[in-house]
Amino acid sequence: MHCLKGILSALILLSPHASGAGIDRLVIVKSSDNSYYNKTIETLVDDIDQAVGINVFMADELDQQPVNGELTSLYIALGKPAAKAVSSFASSSESINAYLTLEQYRSFNLETKFTVLLDQPLRRYLLFSKLLLQLDSIGVISRTDYEISNRQKKLLAKIKVNLVQHRVDVKNKLLPVLRKLLKQEDALLMLPQQSIYNRDSLKGVLLTSYRNRKPVISYSPAHVKAGALGSIFSSPEDIGRHLAIIIKQRLNSQRPVVTGFEYARFYSITTNTRVAHSLGLNLPTNTDLRALIDELDQ
Repeated sequence: MHCLKGILSALILLSPHASGAGIDRLVIVKSSDNSYYNKTIETLVDDIDQAVGINVFMADELDQQPVNGELTSLYIALGKPAAKAVSSFASSSESINAYLTLEQYRSFNLETKFTVLLDQPLRRYLLFSKLLLQLDSIGVISRTDYEISNRQKKLLAKIKVNLVQHRVDVKNKLLPVLRKLLKQEDALLMLPQQSIYNRDSLKGVLLTSYRNRKPVISYSPAHVKAGALGSIFSSPEDIGRHLAIIIKQRLNSQRPVVTGFEYARFYSITTNTRVAHSLGLNLPTNTDLRALIDELDQ
């Protein structure tokens, strides 16, 4: 295991003059010095055994770094501030963003860069919800309607779940929309939309759902600690593994990284047994849940 302080404070040179199939070094830019980004960097560095140099910078320090025009760099941006810093500092360089939701990706206008999303594919959220609760209907709240693909429609029919979308906007406030959803559906599925679920709204959403005796399935393990029943999400290690795959593909190819985005490949799950007990629910084990999700998520 690499020493984290060494990773974050110095240039890691696995081979200072290797070309890496057109890439001389990786420049990892993190938005802040938190454990999530650091664990992702540890996992990523451990998985990359290619002969390239690796730099790690903070987003607010990136513009203070000297530029070596002789080196071809691939930038890895972790989080929103890092993505903005890389876009400004190295707009013409190849870059990969991570720790962004689909909502953020669209609002930042990042179509010319590649992004590994925090979002799980919708089918994975649906499978997790069905296998966790054996529910018949689940509601989601959004500002715009989700387009349900034919594949997703087939999955909904296969697992016998009705997905109902509820709109929130200037006229339709969040809590009234939530109360309507909880009267009609078996559970609330919170999808990664910080414009809806944030510090100002989260407590009200969880309390309202609990008072209505309806479970909440979330995209964040922090929400499970706060009172959601369960979450399916990508851990820092999951994100590091995903990034390592994309980076190694780039190092082994002369072709640049494609643009667009990719949903999370790897996932973790967590549940709140205290909330389950209070709602009178018997939950399958996380091991059984993962086995069933992997079997059906084909």
